[in-house]
Amino acid sequence: MISLGYSNETIAMMELGLCDGIGPVVGKHLIQQFGSAVAVFEATKSDWQGMAGINLKLAHQLQLSKDNRCKAAHELANNHVKLNILGTSIENPDYPFRLKELANAPLVLFSKGEIDWNSPRILGIIGTRKPTPLGIALTQSWIEQLAKYNIVIVSGLAYGIDIVAHQTALDAQIPNWGVMAHGLDHVYPTQHRQIAQRMQDQHGGLIADFPAYTKMHPDYFPKRNRIVAGLCDALLVVESGVKGGSMITASIAHGYNRDVFAIPGRPNDKGSEGCNFMIRHQMAHMARCVDDIVETMGWTPHPTNSASGSQNGDQLRLFDNLNPIEKQVMQWLIQGIQNPDDMLQQNQWSASNIAMALLDLELKGMVSTQAGNLYTARC
Repeated sequence: MISLGYSNETIAMMELGLCDGIGPVVGKHLIQQFGSAVAVFEATKSDWQGMAGINLKLAHQLQLSKDNRCKAAHELANNHVKLNILGTSIENPDYPFRLKELANAPLVLFSKGEIDWNSPRILGIIGTRKPTPLGIALTQSWIEQLAKYNIVIVSGLAYGIDIVAHQTALDAQIPNWGVMAHGLDHVYPTQHRQIAQRMQDQHGGLIADFPAYTKMHPDYFPKRNRIVAGLCDALLVVESGVKGGSMITASIAHGYNRDVFAIPGRPNDKGSEGCNFMIRHQMAHMARCVDDIVETMGWTPHPTNSASGSQNGDQLRLFDNLNPIEKQVMQWLIQGIQNPDDMLQQNQWSASNIAMALLDLELKGMVSTQAGNLYTARC
């Protein structure tokens, strides 16, 4: 029996993704119109063609899937279970909230390992595939300094800065995720298999927008880059030229209203031209040291075992019973973000979600209201 998150609805969403010409945007449009992915395949060709954006070719693709009773997706789901690949659909409460509200969020995310999609602090670290010794040293040093901030590191498991970030995070006992541009039945580059396995063993893992047996293709890298950009709260670019994957990822993150940081380089350093360009054009904050990141993000060190740390630990344990949006609202309040309008500016949740979370937290006695539409944490 199929498990690992592969409900009939998830399998139907996978089948939508397998239909040529139907991407996340059209797929979500279909689901909204018919009420569910399963209902999409219960409709007729005339029903599909009666919708804006569904032409004869797309209707034909849907009919082929319907005639085969979503056989391809069922077979993939069974193979995913054998490969320990988890499927998390966009209707699943565990689906990452940072991605969920993006127009091109994948209908289904695939993962291996131990992925806490809604970790409180996620930092993407990317850069050139041919880093300088200084770039490598800075990546290692900064990640080691960030270990006390209870973060997750996200990157692309590629050569260069990516793999330095993953390796350093492992050594520093920081959970880290690798986002792949292919199916999770294999690891590319093959030289990174051992590190990929360590990531899965150390409270992290691998993520993909593609089902198993999808082979790597240059066209898939932009899709991979949007997942890296969308998952993180902040993105750090260590070294980059003016063209390439790092600049694409940074541009996507900037468009998603994520905080982008770039380490500046000397004017004549070819390997830092991209970072200097982003800083000059206000696409990225200048990051001269770790403090530039944590102060901008409002991150505080993880509680220690001291008396005060024990008290903070009790606070964090209270948060374990909250849903992701309630946890985020409590973190904002502790950081001093007290107005719902300011919370909305963080671009993570809708106004209605924030208002509902505040009401629920107030009913739980964890939040009190103040004059001027301000809220205060009571724990």
